[in-house]
Amino acid sequence: MNNTLFKALVLNEWRLRSRRLSSVVILLVVIALSWLMVLDPKTGYAMMVSAKQRMVYDSHTLAFGSTIIAIFLFGLFGFYLARGRSQEDLRSGTATVLAATPVGNRDLLLSRWVGSLGFLLALATALMLTIWVLQLVRGEGPLQPLPYLQMLVFGLLPGLVWCASLGVLSDAWAPLMGKRGDLLYFVLWMLQFAAMPATLTQAHPALSAWQVLDIGGVSPLLVRFVELTGRTSLSVGGGPFDPLLPLLQMPTDYWNAQLVALRLGAALLALLPLLPALALFHRYAPDKVKLRQQGARWRVVVLTERLLRPLTRGFRLLFTLGAHLPGWPGRVLADLGLILLSQPLLGLGLLAAVPVGALLPAQHLPVALGLSLLAWGLAVADAGSRDHQSGLAPLAGATPGGSAERVLRSLGAPWVLGLLVCAPVLLRWLPEAPLRVLAAVTGLLSCAAASALLGFWTRGSRSFLVLFLFALYLSLQVRDIPVLDLFGLNDAANAGSALTHLAGGLVLSLALGLSARRSGLRPA
Repeated sequence: MNNTLFKALVLNEWRLRSRRLSSVVILLVVIALSWLMVLDPKTGYAMMVSAKQRMVYDSHTLAFGSTIIAIFLFGLFGFYLARGRSQEDLRSGTATVLAATPVGNRDLLLSRWVGSLGFLLALATALMLTIWVLQLVRGEGPLQPLPYLQMLVFGLLPGLVWCASLGVLSDAWAPLMGKRGDLLYFVLWMLQFAAMPATLTQAHPALSAWQVLDIGGVSPLLVRFVELTGRTSLSVGGGPFDPLLPLLQMPTDYWNAQLVALRLGAALLALLPLLPALALFHRYAPDKVKLRQQGARWRVVVLTERLLRPLTRGFRLLFTLGAHLPGWPGRVLADLGLILLSQPLLGLGLLAAVPVGALLPAQHLPVALGLSLLAWGLAVADAGSRDHQSGLAPLAGATPGGSAERVLRSLGAPWVLGLLVCAPVLLRWLPEAPLRVLAAVTGLLSCAAASALLGFWTRGSRSFLVLFLFALYLSLQVRDIPVLDLFGLNDAANAGSALTHLAGGLVLSLALGLSARRSGLRPA
């Protein structure tokens, strides 16, 4: 393939990703989180604090701290921004055209990888420029671009390569194209931090060859900081400090040959998923991948459907019951049946959550509720975009209530489903912790509204899914900040945080209604 054609393919990949509304949403979220974590020292909190001493806000400190934060954020968001091209090709009808082109599999996958990596790198550069502006506003030293560029290339780039490579693999292999691949990556993203505490709690932390396997780079970057400063206690992203203590200075000789070699080796390891992607690429073959698979399927899928057939019959009863209920409640019940019937395995998990929440010992209820919320988020992620993805959006105007009500039901049905699934746990909490119950109810409302609104705006489910998974992860990890206790899992929520989530849910619901109205959707 000549260079002109390859360049055209790469630019096409970059443009398609950059024009997604979901990409803009994710970028704004990353920038907002970065600004929130780079706190103004006048508040008594700082971005980097060690033993109650804050670090001076110069270029070296802000570059290091923002890179640590960006590794976490782009490590999660980057994969979901890089993937999804195969499904778009199938929905738009360009899959058959691509399958018939003379472009080879290697060139096609390589162009997609380069395009996605360039797009992620552009987002990371935009974040870096945002931190530059922040340093000009809150900084305590002259702006020096070199520390930022070093952190971008050696600190963040290997993780971006990893996200782009896994995104290409998930699009090339049919079993990873859907929510299965989304969930597997989220689990992988959480597991990569499992070995970090063991590395940092050693008596004398030191860089080792094994840290080349930490492609994200948090462990080697923090170990290098410990080597230079001798401080094993470090808070990145916001922590209180004592203003009477002297300020700490970030070492200027941070990068050495060993650390650079580790990061270059990690970048090379991040290319490995491209090998199975090339070997497993479906090339849109009808017997391997299809938008709505009807023919050849895995034996495991067929067997699972047979085993779940009694359950799916029960889900179909919701349609019958909904037909006998008058008005809006009956149609919401039918939407509940559609959510469960279209994803029977998740429906089984949600159904099992009811007796588990009623019978499990009280000390295990937060874990059970967290797992139930994970299944709920996966199940309702495409509630706001299902009509568009299946090509049935124009028919919604002919249904009772019209298109506008159909859009609003994409909020109501997920919220009702979440309340039903969480009801056993919430009823057990109600006598002793009513604020915890209020936090869960308002958190479900805000997430259901976000699912409907982002699905309506982006015509896809991935933007909500990645934000929901990140919010759920934060609520499980940060246990003492009320506003982050989105569902009352940590019993840290208070009336103020619950009202904040309620206000957020109402604002998102209002935005959904206004968006539906501006799009020309009217009740029947």
